[in-house]
Amino acid sequence: MKDLEWRNKIEELEKIKVTDVSKNKIYNALKKSIFSIPPNEAFGILLSGGVDSSLIAKICKDEGLNFRCFCVGVEDSKDLSAARETAQKLDLELISRTFNLEEIQNLLIKVIGIMPRPEIRNDNYIEYMVKLSVSCVMFAGLNLGKETHFISGIGAEELFAGYNRHKKALDIGGKWRGNTIKNLREESWEGIKRFHNLVISRDKIISNNLGKKILNPYMSDEMIVLAMNLPNEDKIDTNDNKKILRRIALDIGVPKLAAERKKKGAQYGSGFDKAIQKLAKKNGFKHKKRYVESLLNNLKSQL
Repeated sequence: MKDLEWRNKIEELEKIKVTDVSKNKIYNALKKSIFSIPPNEAFGILLSGGVDSSLIAKICKDEGLNFRCFCVGVEDSKDLSAARETAQKLDLELISRTFNLEEIQNLLIKVIGIMPRPEIRNDNYIEYMVKLSVSCVMFAGLNLGKETHFISGIGAEELFAGYNRHKKALDIGGKWRGNTIKNLREESWEGIKRFHNLVISRDKIISNNLGKKILNPYMSDEMIVLAMNLPNEDKIDTNDNKKILRRIALDIGVPKLAAERKKKGAQYGSGFDKAIQKLAKKNGFKHKKRYVESLLNNLKSQL
């Protein structure tokens, strides 16, 4: 599916109104979406130890599905620590790996060679660095296992108001990274419409390179419609977000540490973003931007 096709589909879903959304309906829709995996095929789950991926892992465990969990990070990574504790409490098979700076630099060079290489400007710098660092985490995680299908918890943030900009959207007219934020409903729909361009296409480049397929069960049509017809108060308030998802997770036995864990982007939870900053300084650059530009230039000179 191309970006325009995705946007057109989401605009049609936006027209659908549902009045009786419940925890049970969301739980069943998520389970149905997970079951889209080919039957009897072993698959992987990218487990960060947060509510989104831990809820998926618990459902799969309860249903007796054939899977393993995967997590990567630097030493003392928040994600590695949370994933290991969650896996231990839920009796999940977890394959994890700790990366040092040299390994992350090699990974970064490899990912830069795979991803589209734009000219880095002030207006696209943050977006490109997020794509790059998250792609490193994705590449490393997918490469740990022989499985061809992997489930990701990505998408729940958009549906259940998990980002800081969603909190900003509680105050109409707020600002986030220099952009005017709309009300919560409009901001959430805009995020879903951008999801293909910012997330799905990025992850597909990495997964295709490795001969893998990533499944995003939170982004099924039914999940989108149900989540986007929830009242705001079931998603977010000034103290918490993804409220209904956290309640579902606790109801089915997801450990409290995972169900209540606050959002950390993959680049931060893994520690890869901080590692790239350390690599920049180690290579004589004050900022990550200049370091990444130097790697881009090195690749261009080799072409």
